[in-house]
Amino acid sequence: MSAPSSTASHFLLLQCFLGLVLFAHIVFFHEDTTRTRHVNVIVNESQTGRGKGKSSVDVNCRMCENLLANDVVWSKSSWKLMDINKCEYPIRNQNEASAYQNVRERFRQFTANKQKDNDSILFIGNSVSRRQMYAVAHILGGEKARVNAIARNATLSERYGVQRVFDSKTKYHSAFEVKLNIASGEMGEPYSCLPESVENIAEEILEEKESMRCSNAQMKHDINALRLGFLYVGSGRRAHTALLKALDAWIKGAKTRKDEYALDTYKTIVIQVGLDSGTLRISDGYGEILERVKELISLRHGLRVIFSGVHHHFINANHDDVEYQEELREFLYTSLWPSVRKIKGAEVLDTTKSTIEGVSSGVLEHERGSSWHFMDEGRIFLASLLMNHLLRSCS
Repeated sequence: MSAPSSTASHFLLLQCFLGLVLFAHIVFFHEDTTRTRHVNVIVNESQTGRGKGKSSVDVNCRMCENLLANDVVWSKSSWKLMDINKCEYPIRNQNEASAYQNVRERFRQFTANKQKDNDSILFIGNSVSRRQMYAVAHILGGEKARVNAIARNATLSERYGVQRVFDSKTKYHSAFEVKLNIASGEMGEPYSCLPESVENIAEEILEEKESMRCSNAQMKHDINALRLGFLYVGSGRRAHTALLKALDAWIKGAKTRKDEYALDTYKTIVIQVGLDSGTLRISDGYGEILERVKELISLRHGLRVIFSGVHHHFINANHDDVEYQEELREFLYTSLWPSVRKIKGAEVLDTTKSTIEGVSSGVLEHERGSSWHFMDEGRIFLASLLMNHLLRSCS
């Protein structure tokens, strides 16, 4: 009778061993399912959406996009970025002052060496994009990159709170550019090649896309200077139409090479995603936008187009509707982001998860009475993500 008893004991020990192995696998190798889904999308799109046999650089860049979207960790008072060694992000937390100096030096080298692929960044969207542009200027220029903060008197301070990041009221809803001296940190006044009479370029474009045609000389490239541009297209469905017409104007100019259109020389374009909160399908505007972006990239050598969003203001504007948020994530992760990644030269800066968690942690706050605009910490955080994206190492 001893043999069966011994067999049963061995069988019981084997079950215990297998159970421990399974437990160890769960504890040490468990991955967040959301992150895994992102990685799968990135790898699949890089390998199949952009051509069979594509180099590992594409896969690595998509992986870096995923890490930037999902690996921000929030505490009660700050944030930090994990997995930094894979992509060499220069800004890894909000308290790392030396990182700003590193970013400035890298941009100084770009502009000093006349690497014009990195000497201009154009932001397209509404006031959220404009403030992101000025937050980038704040990182690169510091206190000298502003005349004054938007809360420049007691009335505005009461509404907004004390803020340091500059946001000019000049050419508020127009198409303009500013020049930032990387060496000194000083920023010039907003300039536009359009007539002074243009107050709302979005309305002008909707009436006639030729309103983008320059009537004055455009701002030129200077050594040690970074050009930052802004094109206001408004909000809602009309914003997508205005963006389409602007892209059409630039495409026409690139084809004919006869006419100059406002902001048509920029090598990096950042398009704000979430201009129309009702858009949850590619067919509702984004399909045409992606077609135009693909054509423009084919006409302009070295053009880089970054689709940036959707950050917390967009979610909050929909009254914390859980069903809507799920539909939005489904649209972004399974439709829009993969569609963007199929276009060579188009990239994704996904700020959805990080800004939602940032607001939940209490680190990121909106202006009083506004669900759209962040206070300084939020603006600088979004600008930091963009700087990391622009300066990442994917090779």
